Order: sequence, then C-alpha cells, then structure tokens
Amino acid sequence: MSDLRIGLALGGGGARGLAHIAMIEAFDELGLKPAVIAGTSMGALIGAAYASGLEGRLIRDHAERVLANKVQLARLLFNPGEGHRIFDLIEFKLFGPMLVNGETLARIVFPPGVAVFVEATAIPLKIVATDFYGRREVVIDNGPMGPAVAASIAIPGVIAGPKIDGRLMVDGGITNPVPFDHVQAGSDITVAIDVIGGPVPRRAKGPTNFDLALGGSQILMRQIARLKREQRPPDIYVEPLLDGFRVLEFFRAQEILAAAAPAKDELKRRLEAHLARAS
Repeated sequence: MSDLRIGLALGGGGARGLAHIAMIEAFDELGLKPAVIAGTSMGALIGAAYASGLEGRLIRDHAERVLANKVQLARLLFNPGEGHRIFDLIEFKLFGPMLVNGETLARIVFPPGVAVFVEATAIPLKIVATDFYGRREVVIDNGPMGPAVAASIAIPGVIAGPKIDGRLMVDGGITNPVPFDHVQAGSDITVAIDVIGGPVPRRAKGPTNFDLALGGSQILMRQIARLKREQRPPDIYVEPLLDGFRVLEFFRAQEILAAAAPAKDELKRRLEAHLARAS
C-alpha cells in the first residue's frame, strides 16, 4: 500500500483555493504523501509550500495568521524590517492600470521553508501557467519558484504576470484550471481538487463589472475542467462547496477552511477505499 504512487492536482479558484490546505491535511492525517503534485493559480502557491515539505497544519497556521484581517496583512506587506515596500508590490504605469506585482506577492505570502527552485522541492512539482501571446498552456517544473508561482497566479487586470523565457505569462486557470492530466502518468491513484465554483450573487444589487469578468472566467474554467474530465477522468475528483465565497475574499480564510471540512472527510474516505482495494 505504501508503494502506491498518488498524483495530486490542486486547481485554481482565488480565495477558494485556501480549501486546498484542508485537503493537504487529509493526506497528513492518513500518513500519505503524493508522489507528484501539479498546481494551477492558488493551487500552485499552496502546492509549492506542500511540495517543499511543509505540513498542512503549518500552512494553515501561516494562512490564518497572515489573513487574520487587513491590518495584519498590511503590517506584513509594508514592514520595512521584512524588506517590503509598497512600490515593490504595486506596479504603477503611466496611463495604465495599477497592478499587483505577482512575484513580490508570492514572496511575501509564502510560508517560511518554501523551496527557492521548483526542481528543489521534496515532492516533484509542476506549476501550470498560460503563455498569453502564445495562447497555450505552459508547465513549469524547473527554475526559480517565485516567478513560476507568480506566472500561475497572474489574474489578468489584477496581478501582473512575469516574463519567463521571453514569454508573458498569465493565470494557468485560463488553459488548465484543474491540472490532473499532468499527474496521471505513472500514478496509481490520481486525485484532483476542484475549487473553481461559480459566480456569487449580490443580495442588494446586481453584479459589478469586475464580478461579471471573474464570473465569466469561472464559467469558462468549469467548462474546460468538465471536458478534460470526460476525456480522461481522475480516480478521485473532489469539489468542496465554496460557492458562498468570492474569488478575492481572502480574509475569510477560517470560514473557507471550515466550509472545506466535509470535502476533507470525503477525500479521506475515498483515499482509504482506494488503498483498501489495493491492499
């Protein structure tokens, strides 16, 4: 049973991706480790920490501390003692939009202990991004961790994507929102965690333009994920119920993790069932 190779795919979904921490805890509680991890967007960020050897409990503690409230995050972001400056985080361009620098953001929010290079992780890691002008998916499995994760989390119009090998990179969710196809080869069990969800209605008024843009992306991402599942389904596909949380509601970290608890239990049951059949 211990010789079984498990491939784990962590999908994109903004703040909903914090639910991945609960899924990692399920592995920890069962005494299991994936043989390979693929991550898109928030799945890439959390996957980088997990693949580096950090346990779910430590990642949870870090996320809950950093995202306790806006004041706490501001202290972290703009603490001169940590070497952070607002002009490093925010990109100001003449006649252009103000964007968050993805590489700086990743460096600030990473918990201590994340590998400096993608190929240096304890568990092999594949980070999914999108080549904007090339209009195709890019899988990054080597090179500096910061730019790789920054590429995967680069929401167009919100987070500035870096250039890697001369190519402008943006959010991996555009081309592969739940990248289970990159962990299927050589795996005995493939586990995919889908945190895409759907648009959240506003009670008092209709959606803003930003809501419409993000909601449209979510619909497209769900369609891509569904089509990929139909072609070659993973062994375990878990979708935590997170539709009550908006994509950028990171300060609801504790609520998101609480909402993911039933999915965590489901994942543990399904992993145990697969392992029992294989024993």
